[in-house]
Amino acid sequence: TLIASCSGASNVGQAANSAMIELDSRGVGNAFCLAGVGAALSGFIESAKAADMLVIDGCHTACGRKALEKYGITPAQHFVITDMGIQKNHVYETVKDDASIVVDHINAHISRK
Repeated sequence: TLIASCSGASNVGQAANSAMIELDSRGVGNAFCLAGVGAALSGFIESAKAADMLVIDGCHTACGRKALEKYGITPAQHFVITDMGIQKNHVYETVKDDASIVVDHINAHISRK
């Protein structure tokens, strides 16, 4: 499983990135560079195609999911942080706490293979 996050310029984007790192450290999957897909780098695209992708998007704009879908990749699992009751804003002091909520939510809802 490769884990990608949107890492956008908001609290939920940064919480997505922090959650990706924490899930990697817990062995849920391997953090993946979504920017490599956005940059159209073939190695990243092929790696994403060959893997079960878990995508964490901050909001319903779903940049992470859409970046993969541009290359025909449908994430095996997709999570949107604003669906977890966290509002999107530009206040970054709560990112660590928000990421903890995201990690707990994903751990409770992921399908493990």
